[in-house]
This record gives sequence, structure tokens and C-alpha cells, in this order.
Amino acid sequence: MGVFSKFQFPPNTSPRLKAVQSAQLGVVCLTLLATFLAAVIPHKHKTFTLGLLYPLLLTSASTTVLLLREHRRAREGALTKEKYVKYALIKLFAAFGLAFVGFVLDVATSSGACDERRPGETGLWIRCVKVNRWQGAIIWLNILNWLFLWAGVFYCCCMSRRTEGAIALGGEEARIGLDNDTADDEAVARNL
Repeated sequence: MGVFSKFQFPPNTSPRLKAVQSAQLGVVCLTLLATFLAAVIPHKHKTFTLGLLYPLLLTSASTTVLLLREHRRAREGALTKEKYVKYALIKLFAAFGLAFVGFVLDVATSSGACDERRPGETGLWIRCVKVNRWQGAIIWLNILNWLFLWAGVFYCCCMSRRTEGAIALGGEEARIGLDNDTADDEAVARNL
């Protein structure tokens, strides 16, 4: 429980921020699970499968470190909009750099084994390897990783400035939430 307590936001944190951070942390957890399964389960083209995971592993490491810093700042009440923007941009730029390093590692460790292509056979082929469902799921996980990293950056645009508490957001953004004790849409529209 001690490890997961570092990833808990204070209760007055925006539900949208919690959703973005939970999605990013979910990708990290799924990447670790996929890496474990790819390493343990014997299958054809193991080096190709692990090569697909290299960029995810590296970006997950940087994302985890920066998420821990964000959560520590939030618990201390020092996570402002400016600091969150900085963390989101660092996560994105680190992901670009580490994805390139992962790609280089993938190319360097590829075995060069090819599948035989039969006439009329369809599907996704990457470097003469037919992508199976497991490898396709890893590719989708990579797409989700980038989607959630960009969502963190775009969330910065709708954040209001900190008014009180740990990244407490003022204005309409703070009132519209997933909780039952927030104002309904009609009340928010009247206030606007």
C-alpha cells in the first residue's frame, strides 16, 4: 500500500486531472504486465515483440518519475498550473526522446527473421513480420500512451490558476465534476 499511497491526490483535486493521471499510470502498469508476459511466454519473434515494448518501457519510466513528482507537489500544496504545464511538457519531450532511443534499441536487437507471405494473406506487416493479436495489442498500448501524454498537455489549456489548496481550480472548471456534490449543469449555466 505504501507505493500506491504516493500516487494519491488530495481530495480537493480536479476529477479531470485525476482521470488523466490515472490513465497515464494505467498505461505504465499495462506496459509492465505486457513486458512480463512477453518475456515469460515463449512465442515466435520474441525479439520483435520486445522491440515493440522498448519505447513503451522507456517512456513509462520517465512518466512514472514525473507522476511521482506531480503527486508529491500536490500533497505539499505546491502544484500550480505553471508547474503542471512544466511537468506535462517534460513528460512529452522525454517521451519523444526515449521513444527514439527505444526505436534504436529495437532496430539494434532485431533478429531479422521473416515470416513467409502467402498469396492473398492480409494483415499488418512490420519489417517482414506479420503482427499477431498480442503484438497488435502492444501497438495499441503505444498509441494509448501517446494519446494520454497529449491529453495531459491539452488539459493544461483548460486548467484555471490555483486559488487555494493543492492545485484547486477555481471558476467553472472546479464546479463541474464527477462528484455528486457539485453543481448541476443548469446551475452552472445560470452562473455563467
